[in-house]
Amino acid sequence: MKESVVKFGPKQTLVGVLSEPEAGHEIQGSPIAVILNAGIIHRVGPFRLHVQLARRLVSQGFRVFRLDMSGLGDSQIRVGKLSADERAKRDVEDAFDALSTRLGVDRFVLIGLCAGAYNSHRVSVADERVVGAVFMDGIVFRTLGFYLRDMLRFLRPRFYRNAIKRRLLRSGFTSESQAEAKELAASEFFGENLDREKTKREIDLLLERNVRMLFLYTDGYDDICGRAQFKEMYGIKPNNNLLQLEYYAKSEHTYRLTENRKVAIERIANWFDTGFHPKASQIDTELKQPVLS
Repeated sequence: MKESVVKFGPKQTLVGVLSEPEAGHEIQGSPIAVILNAGIIHRVGPFRLHVQLARRLVSQGFRVFRLDMSGLGDSQIRVGKLSADERAKRDVEDAFDALSTRLGVDRFVLIGLCAGAYNSHRVSVADERVVGAVFMDGIVFRTLGFYLRDMLRFLRPRFYRNAIKRRLLRSGFTSESQAEAKELAASEFFGENLDREKTKREIDLLLERNVRMLFLYTDGYDDICGRAQFKEMYGIKPNNNLLQLEYYAKSEHTYRLTENRKVAIERIANWFDTGFHPKASQIDTELKQPVLS
């Protein structure tokens, strides 16, 4: 594996790390995985999640780009009066342009956790170069089913342990990694006034474009409780073709525990391999769409 620093964007002020297999071991023509920042954490990801994921994908022959959005990590602030959404969109589009010029590939798979998932959603909708996306604890809406299932959490000792831990993290009275404490505030990076129907229409649009999607949720994410919530939110039942879903009932939001990170990384790696490796079954444009209720 080889890794190189890539500067791109306005006056080369944005920075990312490109991870590639050794010459002759890359999968020619496969899309490039682009991993976005989780909240305000730089490109290594919480507990080095992004580094470990990138190197796992590279071991399979894929190329991966971990970028710092403008104002994060080693990337400078993008000048100009832009909304957070527009700034993020331009950052990612600049990364696409730079990678296309460098590698001759114009197909990309976005991967993001929390705020990174939100930005991945927005860019995926706007840019047809995106052929796949992994949304980790991304946009969710509380449903009646959420509140009913959430009440059962009070019966589990783990609920109180995690609640106390989050309280301590917010208060600063713990030696836990600063990355996890920062991630707790990541919700401020989500756009305001999110609309469920609009989000559903956008997911439907991605399905019409045959964009492969993998949604990963954790019990540590306060706004979701159980696999059933996805169908309650969007009226879409995940299947094994374009849209897949996993819910990790024993994982924290930032995948702090090594075993939880390994499970998520392997799930993404297998999803990537089966969908974008030329030896795998190619996506048929007439695949059965996820069932609408």
